[in-house]
Amino acid sequence: GLIMPVLPGLLRDLVHSNDVTAHYGILLALYALMQFACAPVLGALSDRFGRRPVLLVSLAGAAVDYAIMATAPFLWVLYIGRIVAGITGATGAVAGAYIADITDGDERARHFGFMSACFGFGMVAGPVLGGLMGDFSPHAPFFAAAALNGLNFLTGCFLLPESHKGERRPLRREALNPLASFRWARGMTVVAALMAVFFIMQLVGQVPAALWVIFGEDRFHWDATTIGISLAAFGILHSLAQAMITGPVAARLGERRA
Repeated sequence: GLIMPVLPGLLRDLVHSNDVTAHYGILLALYALMQFACAPVLGALSDRFGRRPVLLVSLAGAAVDYAIMATAPFLWVLYIGRIVAGITGATGAVAGAYIADITDGDERARHFGFMSACFGFGMVAGPVLGGLMGDFSPHAPFFAAAALNGLNFLTGCFLLPESHKGERRPLRREALNPLASFRWARGMTVVAALMAVFFIMQLVGQVPAALWVIFGEDRFHWDATTIGISLAAFGILHSLAQAMITGPVAARLGERRA
């Protein structure tokens, strides 16, 4: 969230202006691809070695990575930075497992809801803060991201206990394969169809989201602050739609028809 409004500006210092859009799209895709590929790996490592070390190593790696990206002298450094950021950012499943370890019943659902709310707030506040800092310097949001990850790392070192105190699972090859989780859906036509529909929805929905920053700059000559505010508005409307439309429609029509 912090870096989306300023990433094109950082790219303009490294590549020709005609190539900014292509590199911007590739960098966003690399981040998502590494999250997809590494989420099961980090989850398996947390089952084997514990949640705490995986979370702390990821936070430390993210802090160093964003600091390197802030001062990237070459394009390939930025590419490596986004790959590492995707790897260290694939900790959502580990954080969810941590919550599952320390809660049960209704308390677990409440804490998962709180975690989702934190993600949503970050996606609203991040672009605004990133845009404000980006008007000062396109490097500033990267330094801010590095500082926040570093602060989280230090906080975790002193205040985050290990939650997975039961039997540690051995590493299995299947657990390291991001595609293995799709195998169970082979014989379930309805589930496979829903997965395909969800994939297409995400594919179509992410195209304008990925190009919005470039479009706002080229079409309306928006600065980083305005772009950040527009991204935050999108996040707010998306959250309101989820809370005020999706639930009531599903309750009235039923989950299948909705």
